[in-house]
Amino acid sequence: MMKNIFSAALSLAFALFSLTAHSAPITVNYQGTVTSLGVLLEGDGVSIGSTVFGEFTYDADIAEPLFSFNINIGTFSSSLSAGGSRYFNVQNDQMNGSATLPADGFTLGGEVTTSGLNGYTDAGQQFGILRDNVDGQLWNDTLLPDLSDWSNITLADINRPDWPWLDFGVAGLSNFRDDQIRWDVSSFSVTAVPEASPFALLIVSLICFLFARKPR
Repeated sequence: MMKNIFSAALSLAFALFSLTAHSAPITVNYQGTVTSLGVLLEGDGVSIGSTVFGEFTYDADIAEPLFSFNINIGTFSSSLSAGGSRYFNVQNDQMNGSATLPADGFTLGGEVTTSGLNGYTDAGQQFGILRDNVDGQLWNDTLLPDLSDWSNITLADINRPDWPWLDFGVAGLSNFRDDQIRWDVSSFSVTAVPEASPFALLIVSLICFLFARKPR
């Protein structure tokens, strides 16, 4: 009898756990290849064809949604600066800067500190996707993409706009790409792990505590 009561109570607790769980932060991991390297950055461990490993994590439920944004290319690395600016902008049915067609997409990025290339360390980096509506809409709102949205995003959407880049922001350049790294993406994965609310965890803990103290 007691075992049945415990089982029912525990089932209720886990149902509440599911209902009160916070929306999950989404992590995107991807791999790619350097396709463009500015002349100011050549000869310091990064070259055309180098493998790029990237990762970013965001949570749609907070005001500053971008948690992390990291890049690794050989011994070179970069990550969001503490206290630096960051952004995650979603567009829906908007005219994008490189075409006259309405499109869905997003750009995310911010200020980063790097391990350095030829003495340059502080930079900004970006990742983005874009799909013209005539090729099939990705979404119908400007909310940050969830797992369902990501299931519709393809490598073509990532590589079409040429928006994954890192720029060291050197002033006075005649060619803006002289201090940039750009890359194509060859694969990516998207994961999310729900965060339990404190209320749900308290209920589960209390039920387990009371059952453990009950004489058998």
